[in-house]
Amino acid sequence: MCGIVGVWQFDGRAVDRAAVEAMRDTLVHRGPDDAGLWADGPVALGHRRLSIIDLSQAGRMPMSSPDGRVQAVFNGEVYNFRTLRAELEAKGHPFHSGTDSEVVLRAYEQWGADCFDRFNGMFAVAVWDGRERRMVLARDAAGQKPLYYAYRPGRWFLFASTLAPLIRYAGGELGVDEAVVKDYVRFGFPPGERAMLKGVHTVPPGSFAIAHSDRQPDVHRYFDLTNYAEQTATRQGDERAHLEAFRDVMRDAVQSRLVADVPLGAFLSGGVDSSLIVALMAERDPDAVKTYTIGFDQPEFDESEHAARIATHLGVQNTVRVLRGQDVLDQLPDLVRFFDEPMADYSALPTLAVSKLAREHVTVALTGDGADEEFGGYKYYLAQPAAERYMDVVPATAGAAVAKAARLVPSSGARRMLARSGATDAALFFGLGGFYRGATTEAVNRLLGEENEAPMRVAAFLGAHPLGSSVEAGMLYDATHTLPGAWLHKVDRASMAVSLEARSPFLDRRVLELAFGLPLDMRIRGRHKKYIVRRLLRDYLPVELIERPKQGFTAPVGHWLRNELRGELEGRLSKEAVRRRGFFDPDRAWTLVREHLEGTHDHAQLLWALLVLEWWIEHHIDYSPRDFALR
Repeated sequence: MCGIVGVWQFDGRAVDRAAVEAMRDTLVHRGPDDAGLWADGPVALGHRRLSIIDLSQAGRMPMSSPDGRVQAVFNGEVYNFRTLRAELEAKGHPFHSGTDSEVVLRAYEQWGADCFDRFNGMFAVAVWDGRERRMVLARDAAGQKPLYYAYRPGRWFLFASTLAPLIRYAGGELGVDEAVVKDYVRFGFPPGERAMLKGVHTVPPGSFAIAHSDRQPDVHRYFDLTNYAEQTATRQGDERAHLEAFRDVMRDAVQSRLVADVPLGAFLSGGVDSSLIVALMAERDPDAVKTYTIGFDQPEFDESEHAARIATHLGVQNTVRVLRGQDVLDQLPDLVRFFDEPMADYSALPTLAVSKLAREHVTVALTGDGADEEFGGYKYYLAQPAAERYMDVVPATAGAAVAKAARLVPSSGARRMLARSGATDAALFFGLGGFYRGATTEAVNRLLGEENEAPMRVAAFLGAHPLGSSVEAGMLYDATHTLPGAWLHKVDRASMAVSLEARSPFLDRRVLELAFGLPLDMRIRGRHKKYIVRRLLRDYLPVELIERPKQGFTAPVGHWLRNELRGELEGRLSKEAVRRRGFFDPDRAWTLVREHLEGTHDHAQLLWALLVLEWWIEHHIDYSPRDFALR
């Protein structure tokens, strides 16, 4: 895994190499093993390397074509690189290393921007094409690896793996985008292609962007999961045929991710996703498989004993570390430092903890990310069919009355569920639930003083892409929006904070395609979520180790905000602090703080989001000369 940066100055002046090196070296945690820089007049590419395949100097980047026309930097892995290399060698391309990075360079030479559709992997690529005088950026199909860019007409084009290098280079020119800040509090993450800084965009998943000196970059899709899901007819075949196809593609996805010249292991949470990954890893040699589990000293959050039983059954080596609440809180400075774009998911804290544990032993870890969105792993998917039946028999006026009365119910969970009764259709019902939105819609309404747009925007997506049902459309929304915008952002930043490469077989492009071609009842059957994942796992584990309630990988933030983090909450979200930032009404914000502290409402998710936003601005935008530290 690596970090990449680049600068193109349109006025023709030579780039300042020292400035580009400083920009590049904000990513030292992503690539501690080596650093490279190529500069030619107004163009420069920088690279930080975490050596995974071919540890020799032959794998250094930036890499150049023999004629010097093409320069490339690369972050990630292309798992089918050996097949592509053989094809390119047959076409006469020479190779001087054993890396997939060189395959990326030669593939661009051979096929141009069409090469990206041939890659099965997780990657962010930047290519300077000197003959065409253009910069080409590309990102993997699922959006596992981040890639940002900024364009100023007549001045410059910048790109980087994360926001920190752009902030380092352009400074105050990249102010906070207030419109995206409000979207952040609506969704829990910046939901579109605009980043938190003005004029900064992300390359969308499955896309490449071409930058020229005289116009805004052109963005092209090479793989669109939405179009694929709409155009792919449901695969025919009985359950056994689907199961065998799933087994074959998952087995190959796992095996292709075991290629590394450094120590390799896996996260094992105790859930079905990571358990299946570890089971497939252990098929060949269980003794060689190392797994890592984080436990908590609070039983309601702890799955470590269950994970240990799974590891014992599979015969793999499992390392467990049990954390106290304070151990998790001690990571907050790292969370702020390395998450250089805010996100509201506080499971980033245990993800950072398990990444630190794994990095003590290995450089690569396989994960189970992506299975929930592809195969129906969230409880709110199960609510959709019941909602549709409810709307068929209950008049809209009655539903609206129930929703209005919901505010009188003392239980926050019941209040949120009843509030969804006012949805006018299944699409809006889904929009009123899901990650973050379900817990924050009412509070966001109050904070912004207007109807929360998030549920309606999600509902609009479902309405435009109905698929076979609102459940399938909702899963597609999560796979194309929430997964890359929130979960993959979290895993990338948490793993890269400790120079650990995280690989997810479920995000293999072939698995994505298989999942959205399956009949719904192979993903959700009755009350059974991720049916096909569980069914395959039964070939490796006894039922009692599989069929248990999903706990989730989270932390007791609501409690912390009333106790250990109370001072942070009261200080950073005081009326004066909120007024100084100018994004929100200070009286409305303070009312939410007071209600949470008094225990009359649970605003943990929204208040955490606001705290993370404030920490992020202070550390990354205000240019505080001191290290971030809790008050």
